[in-house]
Amino acid sequence: MREQRGEKRLQRWVNGLCACVFALFCFTFVAVYQAPLLEALYDKVATGKLQFNGYVVAAIVTTLLVLLTWWLNRLARFQREWSAFAYLPACILLAYITDIDRSIYSGGSSPMPWLWIFIATFALYALIAFLLQRVLFAKIKNLQMEGSRIVWRNLLLFVIFFCLTGWLTNSEEGFKHEAAAYSRYKHGNAGAALNVARRSLDATHELTAARAFYLAECGQMGDRLFAFPQYYGAEGLLPAMRQTSPLSSDTVYARFGLLRNEKEPAVDYLRRAVENDSVPSQAAVDYYLCALLLDKRLTDFVEELPRYYDVRSGEELPLHYKEALIYYVTTIDDCEIDFRADSLRSELILMGLLNWNYGQDVPQHYKDAFKDYALSSADFSNMLDVDSLGREFVAMLELEKKYPQLHIRSNFIRKHYGNTYWWYYTYSE
Repeated sequence: MREQRGEKRLQRWVNGLCACVFALFCFTFVAVYQAPLLEALYDKVATGKLQFNGYVVAAIVTTLLVLLTWWLNRLARFQREWSAFAYLPACILLAYITDIDRSIYSGGSSPMPWLWIFIATFALYALIAFLLQRVLFAKIKNLQMEGSRIVWRNLLLFVIFFCLTGWLTNSEEGFKHEAAAYSRYKHGNAGAALNVARRSLDATHELTAARAFYLAECGQMGDRLFAFPQYYGAEGLLPAMRQTSPLSSDTVYARFGLLRNEKEPAVDYLRRAVENDSVPSQAAVDYYLCALLLDKRLTDFVEELPRYYDVRSGEELPLHYKEALIYYVTTIDDCEIDFRADSLRSELILMGLLNWNYGQDVPQHYKDAFKDYALSSADFSNMLDVDSLGREFVAMLELEKKYPQLHIRSNFIRKHYGNTYWWYYTYSE
């Protein structure tokens, strides 16, 4: 009798431990790991009356799955080192609940794969329960086993089930990053949205477009765009016409007040957007100029910049625009200045900058007069910050000389200058 009471007490303790382990995993999985995906689904289907709260959702899901497991186990009666097997159906249901992908924006995916998974899971669950009750438990009913062995065997089963849950559910990091960034933006914090996966070198097209939008919201596109991976050129600034991400494409295109034609290149669309508006917004201008930089059309950029930035005012330019001008004048323009940080002056930069035309020939005397006027301003040195950026550019050129092999040189330069337009123009494909 005493041994039976001890066995029951041990079983209750094991059942409680299994419930705690599963509940902790389930709550963390829903509230932290998969919360962005659940919020994306909620935004898609909800009426907007209630704000999504991942902790409340996690608590509800965890409670329901634990109660379901207890109810099923009244029939299956998993015991001892097999107690954790009672949570197999709950783990499969948890994977199903959190298996959210881009198909929610296109009508949903086919339920057939999950139907077969449920059938296989419950068949296995019933078969194992039957075999244990009719064969194993009858033989080991009076067999003593150390509590530590029972615990570790149950924990091993949980490890297998938790890995199975993670494998079956959607774990696409790109979509999850898009959803997490949009969640922060939706709550009024575009700066926090930019910090999502900030150190990751992986970036989907939609995440790249969303980051450009958040940078424009913060007024930092010209200063921070190349701090993030840019793998899609100018097309990466704009999302797909059909929504495949939490940030709706209508939200982005509404900023320009102009419909984009199907298959219209991003640069052409952005040029049309700024030219269509008599007073284009700063965000639209930066979108267009950054599109030229992303497509490595530096000559066009130099020609277009004075249309939207008063280069004569001495107002400091955004960082990436200054980097592009330095690279253009010292490397691409006909001047090809012998670059030395202690001798390069903003006047030389400006001479390259003012070498533009508006589709018509400007008399040389007019050009010379305008350059003489522009070069007389002492504010241009501050506008381009030549000395500071010049030293950085020289340092990068010196670092390049140390690594003759392209792939090694690219990695080392990226480590130190990967957030500059210089690295993007020279090494990105």
